[in-house]
Amino acid sequence: MDIVQIGNMPVSIQTLSFFLSLGAALIGLLLISHYLIAGNYKPAYKWLFSGVINSLWIWKLSPIIFQPLETIKHPFTLLYFTGGTKGVLLACLYFIGYSLWKIYKQRQIIFSFISQTVLLWMIGSGVYLIWNHTLGSSNEGTEVFLILMIVMVVWYLITSKNILLIGTFYGLSGGVLSLLYDYAPELYFLSGSIFFVLYLLPLSNLNKREAQYSQEVVKWRM
Repeated sequence: MDIVQIGNMPVSIQTLSFFLSLGAALIGLLLISHYLIAGNYKPAYKWLFSGVINSLWIWKLSPIIFQPLETIKHPFTLLYFTGGTKGVLLACLYFIGYSLWKIYKQRQIIFSFISQTVLLWMIGSGVYLIWNHTLGSSNEGTEVFLILMIVMVVWYLITSKNILLIGTFYGLSGGVLSLLYDYAPELYFLSGSIFFVLYLLPLSNLNKREAQYSQEVVKWRM
């Protein structure tokens, strides 16, 4: 595992790249939602930002749940360690539950919330390999993923629709590129599949009794 030194603390390049990519994605999404597109994007951004930050805290502090005795004996280990794969799964479950709860409370901004989630994934994954390469990890073809992300985001900003289809195309294209450049393609293919399934959901049937949501349903399927 490639390591960089931050003060007296060694940090893996992958972990540092993840946080830098997430920060870049949140900043990019903030600019997009506040200045480049209209609609219910500002409140949706606040929801998404809160969900992401809370999920990170759950991931970071999850050893308290999975290893309570060891954490009590050595509490300072929380500064250096996380919950690993179990912590990631717990954080993902929290984010899914949080998102469903927020959508249930204010269904009229469901499209804005999902759009920003797709954009967050595209921007973050698009710059992740660039950070890896910048920090010293030996990666090839990182600029191709960055170009793909920029093209997809610009496409969305110009058309202002088809975000789920654009996300699907991005995920599948990223998966193919990952195979070509010998990266792990699973997350790209998984995200593309999820976005496509969301696009195919029969929302017109789910929301046919809710006339106030019809405009959001039309946006979803555009």
